Amino acid sequence: MKKNTIICLAITTILLTLSASCSFNKSVKKNFSIGLITKGDGINVDEVEVTLDDHILDDNTLIYGKTLVTTFKSVDGFTEENGKYYPNLAVSLVSKAGDTVLKQANLLPNSNKGLNLDMKDLRGQVSFANPIFSDKTYTLVYTLTDLKGEGVLTSTMDVELVKDPDIKIDAEKLEYKESYLFSPERKSVITNRKVGFNDKMLFIFEGLKGFTKKNGAVELGMTMVVRDDDGRVILDQPDLFLNQKVNPALVEQSIQASLILTKGAISNPVKWQVKIWDKNSDATITAKTFLEVE
Repeated sequence: MKKNTIICLAITTILLTLSASCSFNKSVKKNFSIGLITKGDGINVDEVEVTLDDHILDDNTLIYGKTLVTTFKSVDGFTEENGKYYPNLAVSLVSKAGDTVLKQANLLPNSNKGLNLDMKDLRGQVSFANPIFSDKTYTLVYTLTDLKGEGVLTSTMDVELVKDPDIKIDAEKLEYKESYLFSPERKSVITNRKVGFNDKMLFIFEGLKGFTKKNGAVELGMTMVVRDDDGRVILDQPDLFLNQKVNPALVEQSIQASLILTKGAISNPVKWQVKIWDKNSDATITAKTFLEVE
């Protein structure tokens, strides 16, 4: 027995390095390219595949607003009843300070009623947008459990978020946390610059600070200019706020510029510029981006 114990320990050490374990119902796998670590106790999986824009992820640095899809392939080890198994897939996102900024208890609708045994690939996805912030690192945690047994599998990886490099910001005496394009119809951040005619788009600014307060309010202006690649002016709005006085807390929460491009002759790419300024000082912020209208 002593000899067998020593051999098992040695094998365990080697197999942990090679993404396995000594026990048949326990496993440890690591994807070294993205630092994804998957640990199974009673539940096993052939592969955990992480994709970004339908491509295998090979970098932990993501642009703000992107969506990661995680697929657990050929899951096994669940308790079976009446020709079905009963999985629960939860996901959370934890900041470096230990705060849980996102949590979903179950990504598999009606899984408590059981899934057919041939449905062995389970999938979850996370969009890295509000209430998440760029220029920060988060830990993505998936937890797969057996609703009819004690099996559990966890998969974790760190993700570093950066601001969208296709949005150029020039800020003078004004601060901001995020600036991004958003599609209300798709309820998602626009990150590929491709939009359609008659699509509503929002240029959103969050965390704006630095305005001069007067009587508890701020006065700001917003200019929006849209030109196509031939230099034609499609839209020129000199001041969308006119003489409005705004609660500074509302300004800090979110300022939005809306745009809909109706069908017509447009030469791509289309340049969209939004300028916000403080009417009681010389503080300004200008954001520019390009769109491919299809």
